[in-house]
Amino acid sequence: MPSKRLSKSTITQDVKAALANEPGLTIMELAGRVDVNRQFMAGFLAALEERGEVSCRKVGPARIYFNVSAESDQAKPAVKPARGTSTGRKTER
Repeated sequence: MPSKRLSKSTITQDVKAALANEPGLTIMELAGRVDVNRQFMAGFLAALEERGEVSCRKVGPARIYFNVSAESDQAKPAVKPARGTSTGRKTER
């Protein structure tokens, strides 16, 4: 448990910093980095997810958390345009 009471904004900053440095952390991993208990972190992450600041993926029984911007960057596939076109669409001839 923390020796002093942390503010919500401090915890939010710490969580987002941890996810920026190491995307894909579990509730337990984040709770350890921020120095709060698992139950508190689970509720706190649920609130951040509801506000759209973090997202999670369920992998087996675990929830893996990401910053929303990091998640959207990872989710974008690299698409190469087809040869001879600038838009990537093939044109009929």
